[in-house]
Amino acid sequence: MKGTFIMQGLRLIGMVLAVAGIIYAIEYVPSGIAVWFWVALLGIGFFGLLFSFRTVRRRSGAAAAGARHRAKSKKRRA
Repeated sequence: MKGTFIMQGLRLIGMVLAVAGIIYAIEYVPSGIAVWFWVALLGIGFFGLLFSFRTVRRRSGAAAAGARHRAKSKKRRA
């Protein structure tokens, strides 16, 4: 779990840097390819972050379901 949170933090930092890169490229770089590079980097970061949030939510839901199942089976045995 801790590794997932570290990766989410790194993705957020990368996305902030991508936004800064887009602003810089629009202002100071005459070539349009630089803007598309930063936009692509921002999109990759967004989808990676979305995927990792869904993965964490799915894992925590599965853990909660397992805990409920174990609690029910304990009650049946008693």
